[in-house]
Amino acid sequence: MQWVERQHFHHRSALMQGWGAVLLLVACGLWVRLGFLMWDQDDSFYCSRASICELDGTMSTQLILLAVSAPLSVAGSALLVAGSARRQTTEHVLRVIEMQQSEERARRK
Repeated sequence: MQWVERQHFHHRSALMQGWGAVLLLVACGLWVRLGFLMWDQDDSFYCSRASICELDGTMSTQLILLAVSAPLSVAGSALLVAGSARRQTTEHVLRVIEMQQSEERARRK
């Protein structure tokens, strides 16, 4: 029973890490696209003589990419770190339990 539960916990931690990596890759792709849009940008604003400025269409695309990629980056980082921390904590706890059991066996002899 304990082995099955450990495997389930390990599997969920690996899924968290996997989803975090996928979200970070998607966010990275969006950041690269945003960088290319910013690189190709000439003038974002068109101003007439009456001092009325209008926003170019690429600027709204850039803002949308930024608005979508920032939360994806945060969520991906959080999932990746949480999954890694869960796995490392589990391994540490299991090693401590094994050390305690080996100490108890040594005391019995």
